[in-house]
Order: sequence, then C-alpha cells, then structure tokens
Amino acid sequence: MTKKISAGMYIACASAVCALVGLIAYMINTGTAYYAKMGVDTVVVLCLAGAALVGIVRIVIGMKANPVWADILPVCAAVLAVIGFMFLVNVRVNNIAAVMTFENSASNMADSVSCFIAIGAALISMITSFVAAFFDIAK
Repeated sequence: MTKKISAGMYIACASAVCALVGLIAYMINTGTAYYAKMGVDTVVVLCLAGAALVGIVRIVIGMKANPVWADILPVCAAVLAVIGFMFLVNVRVNNIAAVMTFENSASNMADSVSCFIAIGAALISMITSFVAAFFDIAK
C-alpha cells in the first residue's frame, strides 16, 4: 500500500528548510566584521539545527510508518524552533539597536542584512512548525 503525501509533509519540509536557512544566515552573520566580536551562541545553533533535524526525522518516520512515539516529534520541533528564535533575537537585538542608532554606517548596515534574514527565517520556521504540528505527514 502506497501512502499519499498530505499537506503536513510540505509544511514540515518548509519549517525544516527555514530553520536551516536561519542557521546558515546566523553563521554568516557571526562572520561579518561588526558581529564577529559577539561570537557564536551555541544555544541558537543547537536549537535551529535540532529543529531542522527533528523536522526531517518526522518526515522520514511519517513516510515509513506512524508509530505512537512519533507524535512527540512535531512538539519537539516547535519547541526547538521557538527557543532558537528567542535566543537569536536575544543575542542580536541590542546590536541591531546600536547599528540603527549610534553606529549607523553602510558597512554595519550591510553586516546586519544577514541578521535580519536569520531572524526572519527563524520566525517563519517557528510559525510553520506550529502549523505543521496539526497535520499528518501521510494520509
């Protein structure tokens, strides 16, 4: 019997991809001239990577079978996405405020672009992980 893909698979995939995009943009941001001195927050990296990994595991498990223990995976993905997003905003909000007011220069604004992309992607990952938790992967 072949399982049919439901909308939950696409939403969970979008959530995992957005978490990866947020993680990559954050890592790019930590390498820029202005934000390099702040370092890399391991909680942000682990949570965004974990949210993406749990989302992928959920998709793979959902396509093969639907065990009872797999019902916790969407909750774990959503919790990791929320924690990753909140810590990302926490470590960058003061620096963004400084760039927008006192240290406003073209190079600092260019360094902040990857920060905005990381925050936006993490936010989208968080929202889509909420929505994906209400759908099954396969019918």
